[in-house]
Amino acid sequence: MAKEEIIIIGGGIIGITTALELQAAGHGVLVIDRGGVGSGCSYGNAGHIAAEHIFPLATPALLSALPGLLLQPNGPVSLRWRYMLRLMPWLMRFILSARPAVVKRSTEAIAGLNAGAVAAYQGLEKRFGLDGLLKREGTLVAYAREKNLAGAAREQAAFADFGVESELWDSATLRQFDPALNPRLSGGLYFPHSAHIRDPYALTQTLMTHFLKLGGKVEKADITHIESSKEYTTICSADKTWRAAKVVIAAGAFSHLIARQLGYRIPLETERGYHLDIPHPTASPRVPTTFFEKRFVATPMCHTQTAVLRLAGRVEFGGLNAKMTPKQAFALLPLGQNLLPKLRADYRHTRATETVTLSPLNAAPGGIRPWMGFRPTLPDSLPVMGPAPGHSNIYFCFGHQHLGLTQAAVSAKLMLDVIEGRAAVLDIHPFRADRF
Repeated sequence: MAKEEIIIIGGGIIGITTALELQAAGHGVLVIDRGGVGSGCSYGNAGHIAAEHIFPLATPALLSALPGLLLQPNGPVSLRWRYMLRLMPWLMRFILSARPAVVKRSTEAIAGLNAGAVAAYQGLEKRFGLDGLLKREGTLVAYAREKNLAGAAREQAAFADFGVESELWDSATLRQFDPALNPRLSGGLYFPHSAHIRDPYALTQTLMTHFLKLGGKVEKADITHIESSKEYTTICSADKTWRAAKVVIAAGAFSHLIARQLGYRIPLETERGYHLDIPHPTASPRVPTTFFEKRFVATPMCHTQTAVLRLAGRVEFGGLNAKMTPKQAFALLPLGQNLLPKLRADYRHTRATETVTLSPLNAAPGGIRPWMGFRPTLPDSLPVMGPAPGHSNIYFCFGHQHLGLTQAAVSAKLMLDVIEGRAAVLDIHPFRADRF
């Protein structure tokens, strides 16, 4: 029977950054992950350290648009209708979270987390180098319609209220900045202080390497049972048992299933997020670029010295068990070609890659590569972070929805403060587990 001072369940970007902070403070740390470090959403995210994404998903504007979005074939949001009954309790909470007072509270909490996001990654870069993976070149939202660009101009004031700097560009400025974009675009909103990661999977692997070199431990196992006493917490897989003085649950979309064994019912839902990777693209944006009207994002990346264009932004509600829907990912290709007119893609690989599974290690060696992963989302778009209400040795850090990469490094610092009993720089009250 193994014994560690602190066990972190979950080896995504949230878990591994938390492990590094705890390790730096002198704790012995073991990370346990069901698929291997960085194999889930930390592999397939859009790569943004999106400090500008301060608004929650549930807003009155989204609720009014949601029925139309759901009816679009292969649209930005889809629902497996057999899953509707199971989704309903979460969906009702999501609707209630669109009330103005809740939106205001959620925005303030998200903005507070995001304000330190880039600086926290710069701290990791200073400590570990990160092999040039962190790119601080800003991000862009591109608009096709003048009325939407005018809406962005009005939204600038809301960003400014939370210290998020932005620049509104007309079509000429946009073309000058990035000639690869469609010249018919009306303009864009540029966020100069946001950043991105050139290869999110390589980031988790780089951080894991440093963690191991400094004495940390990593094991691959699927947790089947957890129970806690005042002295320690016992964690079991099919063939192994661990005990720890303290445990951090940071298992992404699977976290609520583990927390449920300890008596907590946290309304976490799974957004099945899709992306399409195009190796050796004939066109790519200069910085991560969101196409506002088409509701997707194009990110320039580089995997093992190979230039890759990642198109992301399709969400499907269907739970954890259903197989991926490849057409959701392939639907991003014509949208990418709309944003980047010179983008060409080899359709010959489409049929061959339709059965790609969730693991990046199983991706096809060439051609277009679809992917699907699980985003853990709470109704109010805030993560659950801090001590478990009924246990003195259990801590939660999960549910960061679309902002797991963005908020990972700063969340890790907050978790260190909480676990060591210090007052955190940021108020963690909005993220408490018993707020629902």
